[in-house]
Amino acid sequence: MKHSESVQKEEAIQWTPTYKLSWTDYKGKPGRDQDEHIAARTNCRFGIKISGTHVDVTSEFICARSNVRPGQQTPSLLAHEQLHFDLCEVYARLLRKELGKAPLTNANVAAISRDAFLKYYDAYKQRQIIYDHETRHGLNQDQQKLWNAQVATALADLAAYAE
Repeated sequence: MKHSESVQKEEAIQWTPTYKLSWTDYKGKPGRDQDEHIAARTNCRFGIKISGTHVDVTSEFICARSNVRPGQQTPSLLAHEQLHFDLCEVYARLLRKELGKAPLTNANVAAISRDAFLKYYDAYKQRQIIYDHETRHGLNQDQQKLWNAQVATALADLAAYAE
């Protein structure tokens, strides 16, 4: 394994149904522009890799861009942050579902994949904002429970589109 590959693996964790984030995965430091009232920031992404007419959709947690403030590493906050990662996987599955139905050819795969990605990425970003707003970054436990149930249902409903 090349050094760049080992660094890459350390910086990104692929979403799986069995792996749960831990505070040791948070390798970043809060930035100067990060709101002082936000105890943790989870940076995750989903993306596409095109090979011929096959499109691989990934869902990853980015360790170096995720951070937690010292003294804030509570189990309830970690559960809130895990749901950000789970929500990322929901949108990756929605994208896989759409691309799985698309009539992809060598001529159209890039355009169709890009357009679908942008559609779901925009929706994903908005949903993450709504999640933090409605749960007050995990402080509203009643709303957090509702979101936990919604995301669990979405993952179950989209199980056919897990990698």
